[in-house]
Amino acid sequence: MSKHVATASPRGGPVWIVNAAVTTAPTFAGFALMAALVACPLAVSAQSIADAAPTPAASENARDVLGRVRQSVIQIEGLVGSNTARSFHGTGFAVTGDGLFMTNYHVVSEQVQHPDKYRLRFRTPDGASGAVNVVAVDVENDLAVVRTTAHMAPPLDLVGQPPRKGQRAYSVGFPLDVGLTITEGISNGEVEGSFDARIHYSGAINGGMSGGPAFNANGQVIGVNVSGYRFEQLVSFLVPAAHAVRLRDRAKAATADPAALTAEIAAQLRAHSSKLLGAFIGPLVTQNSAGYELPAKIASFVDCTAVGNPTVTQIAQTTRINCASKAGVYLKERQSTGDIRYTHTVVTSEKLGAWRFAARLSNHAHVISTHGLRRDVGPFACDGSVVALKGFAARISICTRSHRKNTGLYDTTVTVASLNGSRQGFTSDLTMIGLEYEPSMKFIQRYLEAMEWKPSLPKP
Repeated sequence: MSKHVATASPRGGPVWIVNAAVTTAPTFAGFALMAALVACPLAVSAQSIADAAPTPAASENARDVLGRVRQSVIQIEGLVGSNTARSFHGTGFAVTGDGLFMTNYHVVSEQVQHPDKYRLRFRTPDGASGAVNVVAVDVENDLAVVRTTAHMAPPLDLVGQPPRKGQRAYSVGFPLDVGLTITEGISNGEVEGSFDARIHYSGAINGGMSGGPAFNANGQVIGVNVSGYRFEQLVSFLVPAAHAVRLRDRAKAATADPAALTAEIAAQLRAHSSKLLGAFIGPLVTQNSAGYELPAKIASFVDCTAVGNPTVTQIAQTTRINCASKAGVYLKERQSTGDIRYTHTVVTSEKLGAWRFAARLSNHAHVISTHGLRRDVGPFACDGSVVALKGFAARISICTRSHRKNTGLYDTTVTVASLNGSRQGFTSDLTMIGLEYEPSMKFIQRYLEAMEWKPSLPKP
């Protein structure tokens, strides 16, 4: 059972506790604690005691957590030029006592990328406001630190160890225009098979709460609010607090320097490129479809799905396999980098003639990606030829373009179309976004070498 609870804040304004459960902790928790102490009196850590101790009722603990952290949480707003109406907003929280606040990089990304266009300000739950400046970023983990001289708040306690699955957790932030809000959920530990470490949180993280702190039952910060994977809904994630600890320590001596931030971001993106392409170790895993061995789930963090119309009554049967690394780094609106996606479309038919089959197959080939703005990326340069792969010939087209601002990064698309049959064939589209050129070419070579015509032998 759950409900919404409103209560008075220490300053007289309303605070909101969302989805606060009213159940109490199991009574056997105390027995588990005593058993642990008797069995191992010298080896029980503070974390073990915290795990075994009875947990307060949810609404009571959420109210207590919010009351303790309220003065350390701010809203961060972005404004265009001299306008007073905000363009974007998120949440931040104090990590030092001298004006440093942690938030998400994507909250402040437009100002970082366009410092002459946007400015940033903060608002406290009590209505105070002032200017803030970005001093440090970690784009891979979607974190940023801002500094202000107009508001000193008590720093929150960051916990370097990720929470265990099943522990109660709380998220705080400024969703929409409803004021400071706390939501309750369960920490499900770090996401398995994710390229970047993320904590799965079962509570709600709504627009505007990005960059806010997430707490355990003791009021310690376990992570920083982010939303979910792009194009997925109703799943909330946290950046583990360990990343925030490292960025906080680096930011203590940093100053607001837009040019230095630009250079630092470019270096971080190149490092992300090396990390991603270096994660594909050994021969690429393949799967057989209609006699073709094609790259499949080539790493644990790559997610693959398949759809198709295998009904034999259709003129042609089509199977589409979509794979994505989900390793992309958000840079700014309409621009992400450091990602790999590929799609195989396999077509078979016993009813189409050779020309009609070739035309249908070619309709599935995509030559150039259309994402990105001209001010951010250059034009594509393409080259193509017929190449002999393992057991079959294929027409291959490779297109590449450079990133204008982040020197050394390129977008590359590869299209492969088989040429060895009038009853079966495939196209494969590989998209590599914001990666270094030479390592990308080496990966493409391995990608093509993994393809093979390997039909199954007829049964005797």
